Amino acid sequence: MKIKTSKKSGKTRRKIVMPTMRPKFQKILAPTDFSEQSMAGVRYAMNLRLKLGSALILFHVVEPTPPMGGMESVALAQSDSEVAAWALKELAKLAHRESGDDKQVTNLVRIGKPFHEITTEAGENQADLIVIATHGYTGVEHLLLGSTAERVVRHAPCPVLTVPAPTPTKRSGKTYTFKIKKILVPIDFSVISNDALPWASFLAARFKAELVLLHVEEKFPIDYLLGSELMSHTMVPVMKQAEAELEHLAGGLRKTTGANISVVVRDGKPFQEICRATEVLGADLIVLTTHGHTGLKHVWLGSTAERVVRHAECPVLVVR
Repeated sequence: MKIKTSKKSGKTRRKIVMPTMRPKFQKILAPTDFSEQSMAGVRYAMNLRLKLGSALILFHVVEPTPPMGGMESVALAQSDSEVAAWALKELAKLAHRESGDDKQVTNLVRIGKPFHEITTEAGENQADLIVIATHGYTGVEHLLLGSTAERVVRHAPCPVLTVPAPTPTKRSGKTYTFKIKKILVPIDFSVISNDALPWASFLAARFKAELVLLHVEEKFPIDYLLGSELMSHTMVPVMKQAEAELEHLAGGLRKTTGANISVVVRDGKPFQEICRATEVLGADLIVLTTHGHTGLKHVWLGSTAERVVRHAECPVLVVR
């Protein structure tokens, strides 16, 4: 969705223009490493494809055996190709267990680095969506283990839906039930953030879900130096203006989509407030965009989307 802006009487007014291309969910790629954690993503993908009539590719990546100096003549237990053949059989068992003999579910194995092979396969096979579980670690554990899901989010050629999985040290004991009844869409009024709206609107229509548009007015360290009274005096009119603009955007969406839409405005750090709002409002899915930068530009700008993926307790759909 694009927003056209014009200024009249000193006020910014936004005109909503619906895109001509609608989101596609015809082909879903679901990576798994056969762990129980990765199964959170597989099961979500299975449920989603049944609701949307999508084809599903169950995908496994075999990491190459590292070369061992001076050990070239020693026969290893299994070659990479043998492991790949075993993985393909395991995928077939998994597909049969989860979906029976559904011909819309296929299996595929590649050899290489997981995040690279996942994003490469998505591009070559023209996948419309990648559904992948996150390991759920944060802090030091996250830094040590890294995150295939976050790298996929950063480099994938298509939208990525991440599903949080319980970790060995953090298990709620709850049985997960697939549902999409309330969708949270963070909006900062940029063209980039508004690109999430067609995807969220499409899913809201298919699942008869409520849309919640959220704007976070970011606070910076210098804001806190102003003192609570002066900061409040400054922030209140800004937040009221943001709420008015968000309601204007919601009004246009209601007319074009007929969706049930509410608006929320908060102040603070965007990723923290997005995650907090998700819990308070009971959202089942977050739909947001990523700026798509990599390398040094990514390091400088950071990524709200990746931080939300890391910390959110519900699935997150990231649109590139």
